[in-house]
Amino acid sequence: MPQSTSNKPMQGMRDKGDNVPPATAANTVTVSAKVVKPETIISTVRVNGDISSKSEVITFPITSGKISQIRYGIGDTVKTNDIIAYVDPSKPGANYVASPVKAPVSGTIIEYNVNLGDTVSTNTVVATIGSVTDIEIVVYVSEKYSKYLVLGLPAYLYLTAYSDEQFLAKITAISPVVAKSTRTIKVSLELEKYDSRIKPGMFASIDLVIQQKDNTIVVPKKALRTYNDEQCVFVINPSTNKAERVIVTVGLTNDSEAQITSGLSMGQKVITAGAVTEGSPVRIADES
Repeated sequence: MPQSTSNKPMQGMRDKGDNVPPATAANTVTVSAKVVKPETIISTVRVNGDISSKSEVITFPITSGKISQIRYGIGDTVKTNDIIAYVDPSKPGANYVASPVKAPVSGTIIEYNVNLGDTVSTNTVVATIGSVTDIEIVVYVSEKYSKYLVLGLPAYLYLTAYSDEQFLAKITAISPVVAKSTRTIKVSLELEKYDSRIKPGMFASIDLVIQQKDNTIVVPKKALRTYNDEQCVFVINPSTNKAERVIVTVGLTNDSEAQITSGLSMGQKVITAGAVTEGSPVRIADES
């Protein structure tokens, strides 16, 4: 009689299909996620400005003529009535009589407006004297941001010489008028803490904090999607480890972040990177 055969695997052996992982495991998407917690979001506007001494005084000669001598250099400290330069008021054929240009106040010579040999009059500014420790930053802000400008508003200062550092400042004065020619408002700021590296004459870039929301939900802008003309994010369902679409309301935004005013709760995990759709099984590779 022909020997019978069986399709059942022999005891101790496994069918090849037993090694095939579940379909969901094969489709699992690796994602980055962020845990929702109370945060602060700020919106800033970038402006440029100059650092200057708050107590600058300009110096004039008492007679017309040519600058015959400059006795101090920029950065030198002078006292009241120190002679900083001489003017030669004599004309050809006349006797030479030097006229001194004196410092009206004590301080540091911040700027010279003349060079040796220049012809000056009594209306010519010879030098500017001021304090290098009592400084301010002057900027001009577009009138469209005027509603956000208030005394004490924080700002972040950046300098070319220290490009990897950020210096904290605040608004101390706001002009009550708008310049017609530029449609800007003059704003003065002071450093929160004096730093000897920051000197009058430096150029600065300033981020003015025009809006700030504290203790709110903040997500990266890249986490936002659009679904049926509504903004949404994907969160991870902790029970199924699958992506779920959540419609959200967006509030304050900046270049990289968005405030969520409704749709999310503290503790949820928002997917910030990964190509997911509704119901995608996910695995977190990076969590913040």
